[in-house]
Amino acid sequence: MSNTRKVLPLMKLLAALAVIAALALVITAAASWVSRRRKPLAITTGKSSTVPARSAIDRAMLGAQLKAVAAVGFSIATFVALFRAAIAFSGMLGLPLALVSGLSVSAGLLLFSALPSTKLSAQPTASATLTPRRPWSFGSRSNFIVPAAIAAIYIAFLMVTGLTSAPDGKGRYRLLDLENVPSTVATTSYPGWYYGVPLIAVTVVLAGSVVLALRRISTTAALPDPRMTSLDRKWREISTRVVLRLGTGALLGYFGGTALAAARAMVSIAGVWDESGKGSLLGLGVTSAAVGAVLVGVGAMLVVLAGKDALSIREKTRVACPEAALTP
Repeated sequence: MSNTRKVLPLMKLLAALAVIAALALVITAAASWVSRRRKPLAITTGKSSTVPARSAIDRAMLGAQLKAVAAVGFSIATFVALFRAAIAFSGMLGLPLALVSGLSVSAGLLLFSALPSTKLSAQPTASATLTPRRPWSFGSRSNFIVPAAIAAIYIAFLMVTGLTSAPDGKGRYRLLDLENVPSTVATTSYPGWYYGVPLIAVTVVLAGSVVLALRRISTTAALPDPRMTSLDRKWREISTRVVLRLGTGALLGYFGGTALAAARAMVSIAGVWDESGKGSLLGLGVTSAAVGAVLVGVGAMLVVLAGKDALSIREKTRVACPEAALTP
């Protein structure tokens, strides 16, 4: 019976991974098939030879929008599959659940990087840009510095919680280590090394998947029609925003969840610690809980905004070329 209980969670995890892998293969295969079957995208003119037709813009932007939507949708599907599987690992004290969101978003961004681009036909009037495109070329400097700073602060926070943790009866560093607080009181899980090391690893994986997706955006071939230069830059800017919001949202969700876990552990032993007169652990715990709740809320909002941006790429690129709205 005990062996069955140990094997069942593993089977659920393997089944979830199989479903995720199959879904990724189906999406990638479908995108590749469409890319091969469709004729190369030809850019047509409208009534004016200097303005591309609205229909041409829609076709040009469809591939970019589908990739962004696929990344967000696949992240959500992966989250659902992994969450259901992680629940079965009750003996790991919530560690699998803590890793779900970062792994899900990483999977979505890796799929984004793997999907093929829309084939474009060569144009006699095509012109290559001399401006080099880099992963950081399609957003303000703060758009890249802020997520990197959040990741660095989060890793530093995990190292602090790790250094202030103590092992439980099984040697897992998941308890808050404080003087004059007996181990029989400090029983609430605390984000020590038991949680911190895997979370740091997932944060690095998430950062790597974001960089790969940004590189994919910057290295995708430019639209061949020189009249679509502004459109070409616009879809890259929106796609960059989708990737950064998705990655930052997951990171803030992690940060907030970790802060909430730390707050719960501090509040649970605040009575014993505060009586020692060495400071108010309750106040620190409440503050940590408030900050964690805000971070989780902001992270969720960024993920929603990423999905909204992904669904509006074609609409927003029309704004970059308003004259095309008059040409069918």
